[in-house]
Amino acid sequence: MSDHNAPMELPLVRQYFPELPEGTLMQLGRLGGLVKAWNERLNLISRKDAENLEERHLLHSLTMTKVLRPAAGTKFADIGTGGGFPGLALAIVYPECEFTLIDSVVKKITAVQAMVAELGLTNVRGLSVRAETIREKFDFVTGRAVTALPTFLGWARPLLRTGSAGTPANGVLYFKGTLWREELAGGKVQPSAVWPLDTWVPREFFTEKFLLHFTAPLGGN
Repeated sequence: MSDHNAPMELPLVRQYFPELPEGTLMQLGRLGGLVKAWNERLNLISRKDAENLEERHLLHSLTMTKVLRPAAGTKFADIGTGGGFPGLALAIVYPECEFTLIDSVVKKITAVQAMVAELGLTNVRGLSVRAETIREKFDFVTGRAVTALPTFLGWARPLLRTGSAGTPANGVLYFKGTLWREELAGGKVQPSAVWPLDTWVPREFFTEKFLLHFTAPLGGN
């Protein structure tokens, strides 16, 4: 894979995340190149998304870093990680935290594990299992529009430990469009915070996209 997966240039990440150190940016660029190379073989993400990889995957995943300040040793479970987002991007930004990337599709986790090895990341492991089979506890569960929110929160509930491993408090961090309101309408569980992504990245793609935080424990069903 190494010969043709040239690191991506990241003009948008540099523009909207000037706080990221150069070493982090270089790793993110390498990740982008690897995802593109693997995608030609495995279809990890849609072709249209691959053409807009920086904006739709790297930039999108990184918006979480605008509010996330995890303590060292914080444990993350990224459910439905697909091509490794947001988990791999977050693992590069937070090398002192531990990331478990979960997807039931074996070929996706195979690609994720290969990218982890090529990037030299020691804080990531991939599991090709269904989220319901996991018996560990994590500080945060992350996901990007994996499924309807009530379903995702049901998967996340048994995996979460309460407390505070930095800010925000332990819980679910989930990317979703405007549908989140109707999916949760009338339910007991509502987000403790909702951040519109276009306040951080004022670009058309981020309009009506949100980062939701649900504090652990998640009540209701």
